[in-house]
Amino acid sequence: MKKIFGVLLLMIIAVAYAAAETKLTYDGLARGRYEYHSNLIDAGYTGKDEKSFFRFKFLAGITADFDEWVSACFRMGTESRSFIYNAGGSTEYNVNEFFIDNLYVKIPYFMDVLELKAGRMDLPISEYGEGFLIADGTPLDGSRTWYFNAIKAKFLLGENKTSTVEFIGIYNPRVDDVLPVINQNTPPTPLNDSLETGFVVYGRTGDKDKLYFEPYYMYKHEDAAQGGRLEEDVHTFGSYMKYTLNDVAVLRCQGAMQINNYGREINTAFGGYVFTDFSLGMLNPLSIGYAYLSGNDPDTLGAEGWNPLFSRYPWMSEAVGYLYRYESGLLYWTNLQICKADLNISLSKELKILLSGALLYANETVDNASAIYPMFGEGKNRGTLAGAKVSYVFSKYVSSYILCEYFKPGDFYFSKAKDLVFARIELAAKL
Repeated sequence: MKKIFGVLLLMIIAVAYAAAETKLTYDGLARGRYEYHSNLIDAGYTGKDEKSFFRFKFLAGITADFDEWVSACFRMGTESRSFIYNAGGSTEYNVNEFFIDNLYVKIPYFMDVLELKAGRMDLPISEYGEGFLIADGTPLDGSRTWYFNAIKAKFLLGENKTSTVEFIGIYNPRVDDVLPVINQNTPPTPLNDSLETGFVVYGRTGDKDKLYFEPYYMYKHEDAAQGGRLEEDVHTFGSYMKYTLNDVAVLRCQGAMQINNYGREINTAFGGYVFTDFSLGMLNPLSIGYAYLSGNDPDTLGAEGWNPLFSRYPWMSEAVGYLYRYESGLLYWTNLQICKADLNISLSKELKILLSGALLYANETVDNASAIYPMFGEGKNRGTLAGAKVSYVFSKYVSSYILCEYFKPGDFYFSKAKDLVFARIELAAKL
């Protein structure tokens, strides 16, 4: 896989010289965030989990279209943090790594039926089942990067070519050993718990305005991780489905089964969700739903817990995602039942408000003897979540939002667990 990326660089240069006509487009992002974290990692067990800091991210990219038959994209970025307060950690400010965020070559719809894409690329949440299994290829660095090192072939099917099937090969290392990193940290910034490789077959069919399906098969291999997780192979079969009822309500659901051989034990796991979105004038949408992710039974040798594959990102919550760190891993969504409601209020084209609330439960308890910190209780009530987000769009180039989440732990955690607070203010400008 590493050699492929070296060949890609040569291909980009060769095609640029050979092309008769070249159209260049540019993109960029300047994003500033202030964040406040309280008790997110261990619910106050160590008393050293409070942070107040700024994040500054910059991206700059260029895309070249050669004679409309092939295109190439190159994008670089950096993100640095400046701490006001960091309990138990450093507050020293340093200019952080400069990394290659995207570098790919794309041949669009060869013979009108095949699109080929290879290199470092994003796999957008909106294109793969709302991010349930494919979202972030580099979860441990947060939103600093989202990319996948991948090769993708997309076929158009049917008489009207409205159905598609994609074949995707994925190579995501623990640290970036594929492309050069300038001013690399020591040790390098971790992107994953271990080397992850995978293969995906992803289909799309149906009428997006009525009844629509996205069936898939995904295979993922995880090497043994430094944090203690064993080598694992996971096979996942499932589908996303959306049904629109007379432009009044939309039913969104997804269900999948996994077969894994974690620790040489063959096990099955299950996951899915169902949400209904109602359009009620200014309340657009009002979403109510339920999600289920199987948990690992501590009394068995295997692992029946749900593996989120390539979807370790703030799926249902920023705050709760952090709290998974000492349970299954940072943003490693598993062992969960959640009943959630989201109220979207559109006050104007520019100003929107999101109010959300959720009740969270665990399917299995966690044995404190095997945990890094004995921060778990004997119950299965994870707790109660409340959140609010106010978004304002100044123009097509500049946007902002304020986000706050509050989580009150239940008896799934230790008796003196403290409430969690996550807050963020963002201002972003993009080309």
